[in-house]
Amino acid sequence: MIRQLQIFLCVTLLLILSFSVSSAQIQGLIIDKTKTKIGRDFYELFYLTLEPLMGIDGKFDITVDEIVDPQFGSRVTVSINDNVVYQNFVSSRYDDIEEKVKEATQIVNYFFQNWKEYEKYLEEENKIR
Repeated sequence: MIRQLQIFLCVTLLLILSFSVSSAQIQGLIIDKTKTKIGRDFYELFYLTLEPLMGIDGKFDITVDEIVDPQFGSRVTVSINDNVVYQNFVSSRYDDIEEKVKEATQIVNYFFQNWKEYEKYLEEENKIR
């Protein structure tokens, strides 16, 4: 019982620290809705490789979801504020997971780069009016 309490406290402390770091970067959450080891490996690698997104105004919640398919592995979906930006099948091979995480990370970074440009465009439009 004491061992379980120690583990719980350690995990809670790590979560608090990780949320404080991520909120300073993204002003939102990276939510894990995965169900299997494949999905969990994808989420953990995605979380670690996502480049810092400093200077983004607004709150963005990134969700990693998974639908299990016994024939093809898992279908992983990455959404930003409930808008799907990446979806693909991922097998249990770690090199496949790394490849799919790289794709997803590039797409999410592209989304935020375009978001910054779109905000600049809106600011310029407001200055003209």
